[in-house]
Amino acid sequence: MKKRLLFAFLFLGQIAFGQTEKLIKVSGTKCRLIPPSGFVTATNFSGFQNAETGASIMINELPAPYQSIVNGFTADALKSRGMTLIKKQTIDFNGSKAVMFNITQPANGKTYIKQMLVFGDTKGTVLVNGIYPEASKEIEVKIKEAILSTVYNNAQNDNPLDAATFTIDTDDTDFKLIKYMSGSLLYSTDGQIPTEKPTLIVGNSVAKVLTQNRKKYSEERLRKLPRGEQNIIKEIKEITIDNLKGYEIIADGKTKNDKPELVYQVMLFNDNGDYYIIVGQSKDDFVKYLESFKKIAKTFKRK
Repeated sequence: MKKRLLFAFLFLGQIAFGQTEKLIKVSGTKCRLIPPSGFVTATNFSGFQNAETGASIMINELPAPYQSIVNGFTADALKSRGMTLIKKQTIDFNGSKAVMFNITQPANGKTYIKQMLVFGDTKGTVLVNGIYPEASKEIEVKIKEAILSTVYNNAQNDNPLDAATFTIDTDDTDFKLIKYMSGSLLYSTDGQIPTEKPTLIVGNSVAKVLTQNRKKYSEERLRKLPRGEQNIIKEIKEITIDNLKGYEIIADGKTKNDKPELVYQVMLFNDNGDYYIIVGQSKDDFVKYLESFKKIAKTFKRK
């Protein structure tokens, strides 16, 4: 589960030339930062984006110890996810230690550079991830300045429901809302992440995906879930929710201990290249939780 959190998703600095010179709250987090000029608040994730350059700054807060997260970002672990570690540097950050990572990753025929600041304590970790195409490397300095301008305020309201672009209803089910991360609402039956209990993730695409074969894309997306290569599709059918068409998949999966697991996935597509995804997983009470997953999925609505 920690690996899911690590890759599932990727304090006051100086105000620099070219920045907006204003700390802006990042919805769904306890952070503010000074975005570069030309960056606007993102609608699909917690952070900022620049449509012209294809660059973004994304913030994720993980309920996991800082040191375990940092230790998990090894060259081999990143390589297994298609990323290359260029540099890893420990820095002084607001009176404590933090780590800056420089990573490259190919996607959609381009090479992207990621500058990622990781800081936190034994209870939680914050990842501030600046991403931009290699062709736009001239904004590298401004991205780094923005990342280092991050201010964490534990008293700041980080209501996950304020950040999400959609709503779902989990009333009369066992699922408890935990966190908003990378454009997704995270739920579990015990209110904890990581957990061995049933989980539910509801999210939207961060980038646009134009595909002619939505059924095939839904199947491929299922394979990209943790241990997804072991998922065996039992049923796949067309579904329409909130006037969006897509596919509902029920699959047999395997836990990390090679035990049977129920995997439920719904993908809904619009005509602009965006999609929404609902993923439920449970290693027990398959009938009960399949009913819960289906019930919750039907309540999905865009704001």
